[in-house]
Amino acid sequence: MKILMIPSWYGTKTAPLLGSFYKEQAEELVARGHDVAVLYAEVGGSFRPQDNGMTHEVVNGVNTYIWVRPNLTPRFERGRCWQRTRMLEGLYRRLEKEWGRPDAVNLRSSLQGYEAVALCRRHNLPLFFMEHSSFVVTEGEGSAARARLRAVMDTAQVSACVGSILMKVMQPISDKTRLIPDFVDERRFFIGDKSDPAAPYTFAAMGQLRPIKGHDTLIRAFARLRQLTDREVRLHIAGTGGLRDYLQGVIDNEGVADTCRLVGAIPRDEVAQFMNDCDCFICSSRTEMLSCVLHECAACGRPAIGTTCGGPQDIITERSGMLVPVDDVEAMAQAMLAMLDKSATYDREEIRRSIIERFGRDTVCNAIVKACEDAARIAAERETK
Repeated sequence: MKILMIPSWYGTKTAPLLGSFYKEQAEELVARGHDVAVLYAEVGGSFRPQDNGMTHEVVNGVNTYIWVRPNLTPRFERGRCWQRTRMLEGLYRRLEKEWGRPDAVNLRSSLQGYEAVALCRRHNLPLFFMEHSSFVVTEGEGSAARARLRAVMDTAQVSACVGSILMKVMQPISDKTRLIPDFVDERRFFIGDKSDPAAPYTFAAMGQLRPIKGHDTLIRAFARLRQLTDREVRLHIAGTGGLRDYLQGVIDNEGVADTCRLVGAIPRDEVAQFMNDCDCFICSSRTEMLSCVLHECAACGRPAIGTTCGGPQDIITERSGMLVPVDDVEAMAQAMLAMLDKSATYDREEIRRSIIERFGRDTVCNAIVKACEDAARIAAERETK
């Protein structure tokens, strides 16, 4: 099947790790015998020529077309949408000449929904839409995000979302909405040993350094943990983002700079070892649609603490970790304290087995292909009526 993926965020020269799970899913579909292309249009903030332009390359079998250009209307969101619509059209015309016409379009997130809908209508392409964005949850009914979501769902032949918190928003719009999570690659993430067996008890977190990730609460909880125990503990937070200086300030003010570190970006091929090097993984998010890093740590057999912010409830069970309220420093600290002894009692093999059964490559890829096939079939049936 020829599948065209249109992600709302993707790796570029200036942010190569962005949307890595989209890239990995596209590559996995290729490995299963499907012909996959990616179109990504980004209206960015850089005016440097080396950061911009249209590129085409085949990455691990995926025809990847990317166009990045400066934002010509920085205070006008409709202008950004207009620019991306024209960019997607230009990318698609080139793609159709070089790669051919897709059997179905797979739009990832409604953030570029109007743009993808315009493309599908212009070229009469079947649309399978899959929501990932937290905006449709956080912005609420009557917002621009909800209006965009409805517009996309009204056009798409098949709609899906990655987690139950999104399902609560989308099912009232269409009771045929499907739940299709992002997958975990069980080959890349595996149960391993610590690189330093003598290292102290280690908590780990990973994610962009943004307010929605709640890393400030996590740091304060870690500082509170230091007051509750004499055991040697440390916290490593991986990721990059605009809050780095602020979070370092929180670390310094809480007096935990000796045991809490912002370790920066972890190369993708080193993430599994980062997971295996921790004793407990933590997701401190304020809102999370589906936490891919929780998938990955579970595939490494590590227990986790997560907030009740949406995504973690779909992943963490009593046999794989603990859930705590959002932004509750004391509850997080108490869970971390309990984990100092409890984490060793979890069955790592069972944690891994459970996550692969629910979120493994076979389960997710089969669901994605089925949704694309259904979108193409529904579109063809409508044309014959």
